[in-house]
Amino acid sequence: MGSDTYLREITETVDIPVLRKDFTVDKYMIYQAKAFGASAVLLICAILNDQELLEYRELAETLGMDALVEAHDENEVARALKTGAKIVGVNNRDLKTFKVDMNNSIRLRNLAPDNVVFVSESGIKNAGDIAILERNRVGAVLIGETLMRSPDKKAALENLNGGALV
Repeated sequence: MGSDTYLREITETVDIPVLRKDFTVDKYMIYQAKAFGASAVLLICAILNDQELLEYRELAETLGMDALVEAHDENEVARALKTGAKIVGVNNRDLKTFKVDMNNSIRLRNLAPDNVVFVSESGIKNAGDIAILERNRVGAVLIGETLMRSPDKKAALENLNGGALV
């Protein structure tokens, strides 16, 4: 599990954007993310109402951060867009069954306009997966489990690096 201490250490060590990948449930957590150096926060449609999505995204942007608005289905993608999301992530893992289907991102990609950064989350295991997503106009990937479960992080990154999005 992560901690805010790790977030601060990472943001002080690297010079790339860092996402606080937490279940953001109130405005205070967005202020915390900024204080710990995060570049972006995660807003999950399944746990926030439209007013919260709008307010939290606007707060993050006011503080100079991005908001990755996570959706799982057509309705949630529509809600993300309606509330002004500039970055929409589609989670390929069904949070009810934990089944992973990478085609979820491909299926939902056409619902977002090209000016929205579209991110595929979960289930991405190798460069071939990334190439398939890229061919389907997915603009970015969020990879966690594949790297965390690998005993050799460098080799795992090299395996993923054949894809253009990495």
